[in-house]
Amino acid sequence: MQDQGSGRRTSPTAFSIYLRTGRRVDASHIEVKYNPWHDEENGRFTFAGQGKYFPAGSSAKVNVDGKVTRSDWARPDKDWVPDRSHLRADHPKNHSIYVVRPGDSLVRIARQRRGLTAYDLSWLNKHPINRPLVIGQRIKLPHQSYLDAGRTARAKFLALSNYMDTHGGKLPPDPANPPSLQSQILDSNWRKETKNGYDFHIDAIVRPRKIFGQLSMGPMAARSRRNQAQAGHPDRRRSDDGGHFIAARFNGPSDSFNHFAQDANFNRGAYRSMEDVWAKALREGQKVSVAIEPHYKGASRRPYEIAITWSIDGKEKNRNFPNEAKEPKSGR
Repeated sequence: MQDQGSGRRTSPTAFSIYLRTGRRVDASHIEVKYNPWHDEENGRFTFAGQGKYFPAGSSAKVNVDGKVTRSDWARPDKDWVPDRSHLRADHPKNHSIYVVRPGDSLVRIARQRRGLTAYDLSWLNKHPINRPLVIGQRIKLPHQSYLDAGRTARAKFLALSNYMDTHGGKLPPDPANPPSLQSQILDSNWRKETKNGYDFHIDAIVRPRKIFGQLSMGPMAARSRRNQAQAGHPDRRRSDDGGHFIAARFNGPSDSFNHFAQDANFNRGAYRSMEDVWAKALREGQKVSVAIEPHYKGASRRPYEIAITWSIDGKEKNRNFPNEAKEPKSGR
């Protein structure tokens, strides 16, 4: 078919289709469409990502034996896929050369990089894991920045995948920086424990995240020395007490979820002074309700801050206490 007045061919001929697919077709029934993906063996169309990619303008023909040949087979990263060789671990900019010394092994060399294993070095250098190294042998040793970037990229990929799985396939507001996988898991799906009239919302690694309730001056609850001693491990400091979110004098439960690693000075100072205010209001017949939110860094079991809102006969106050040996940093 030709464009009138120009003589320029605007659609494929039956013959060109025969060369490309091996099929004889009626020229009047030719569907004008371009698909660059073809079967390598017979030249027929395939779905995108299957077979071989023939960019527009490339030359290809079907031999007498029915197989496709090309005079200009091109590297994918040259013609139709961006060159990403600079992202490979064996790219010169991503590693340095370490020269093996007496006593060296892949395990010993790998210890020079955080997160690197002997198996990683074995794969990168194509050196069998059980074969001893030779003094003077040159070993490719990835830069720490390259390893860190790889871990960051993997973490973002997993975080994005989890977000989409849990949000009906929707992307986060900033897909390039999705909420971390850790925060997605730990900041949702909390379970609730109710004990002695108080609600404790607990995350996947058994950390109290929110505590609510109306205080009472009933019989003092029994203490658990064991839970006090173990509170906050393994992140507990030597200067910490096993503190209570809800004190025993307010009938706070002795369960582990009512304990946290609390700086001793904070526990016996500002926190106790605040509790004394609550106790005084209760003795005067006033209603006191509290909402406590411990804040953590990452997966630490020791809160770095305790945010508390309390109400005495409807009059609300709040303070943020750093879990350190000093006074509250803010409040009103």
